[in-house]
Amino acid sequence: MNVRDIMSRPIITEDEETVVRKIAEDMEELGIGSVVITRAGKPVGIITERDIALKTLLKNKRASEVKAKEIMSAPLTTIEPDLSVDEACKLAARRRIKRLPVVENDRAVGIVSIRDLLTRKPEYVREFYF
Repeated sequence: MNVRDIMSRPIITEDEETVVRKIAEDMEELGIGSVVITRAGKPVGIITERDIALKTLLKNKRASEVKAKEIMSAPLTTIEPDLSVDEACKLAARRRIKRLPVVENDRAVGIVSIRDLLTRKPEYVREFYF
């Protein structure tokens, strides 16, 4: 089984110049917990709800003034759609990553979460949590 078979799509992206308030509003409206950040259409980072809380709110910054590029997690670790689910599990566990954007031809085409991976490969739970 390949990543293409389990990835969520479409993936939600925002430009690195987008203010955090808009990103948070979009995440709330769409019911998602992360957004891939792009520069000139290419994925360069990721912002999660946790990033917004820790890097904006807890630092008393205004979400309407902070840009995505200021709080995104980067460099971005990505995978290709034809990578096996086993290899994706190993990579995510090794790097302690909870979400892996799937990129093809420099474009984000999907995303795979730790939940997606462990649902198919529960034997990797020890790699992530112990």
